[in-house]
Amino acid sequence: MAAVAHQFMDKVFVGGPAPIGTFASRYDGFLATGETVEQEFKGMRDGMVFTNKRLMVINAQGLLGKKVEVTSFPWRSITAFSLENSGTIDLDAELKICGSGWGVCEVMMTKGTNVREVAQFINNRINL
Repeated sequence: MAAVAHQFMDKVFVGGPAPIGTFASRYDGFLATGETVEQEFKGMRDGMVFTNKRLMVINAQGLLGKKVEVTSFPWRSITAFSLENSGTIDLDAELKICGSGWGVCEVMMTKGTNVREVAQFINNRINL
């Protein structure tokens, strides 16, 4: 998979697993009727949410982080993904997702994030 940046965002540090609802103030207004949050990741300002319908990347921008971009990737539109665990010296793990019509989105997760669990979750949502 080529490392082509997502056309709407740069790499985003989404942190590590967090209790569901930790970042709710950033995404509640974006949830559809009947949509439920199943996993949540939170960094200092950015985050990522897995719902029963899609993956959302939350990217706080600007000096104070008050400008927030929420990008939605429906599970049905994801055509491929790769996960890279953190090595001995690395400080983060990386997830790259590809989709038809939008290229590649790269997010960085905290060192120690269980990438196998993330891979299993994504595998169970996308159409393989």
